[in-house]
Amino acid sequence: MSEFYRPVPAGPSLGEPFAPARPEDWPGTESRRWERLLRTFVTAGRVRLIIETVAGAGTVGRVRLLIDGDLLATELGATEDVSREVVELDAEEEPTEIVLEGLRQSGAGTVRVAAFVLPLS
Repeated sequence: MSEFYRPVPAGPSLGEPFAPARPEDWPGTESRRWERLLRTFVTAGRVRLIIETVAGAGTVGRVRLLIDGDLLATELGATEDVSREVVELDAEEEPTEIVLEGLRQSGAGTVRVAAFVLPLS
């Protein structure tokens, strides 16, 4: 075996395990209508979503979560301070589409979101 090759243990893998660290680099919108900002697919099983939101100075917005096109009760506010919400769900379909949409309610800044998906089962 090459010294550069190391077998990786089997287990769940994520397509994009990292999001940009700086909130100004997160996907965002200035739209007053719902706009898709993030999208991923997960396999069936229990997952934990870690969702962070923020808005520009003097701006207020909302971020919502859709699972296979259906709106969950979870709707998050976005203000100048970064906020974090943890949501756990059972993905029943294979694959299950997870989408985060955002909109600006007031102000002139951008509403931004970052998210991580952690498989629990």
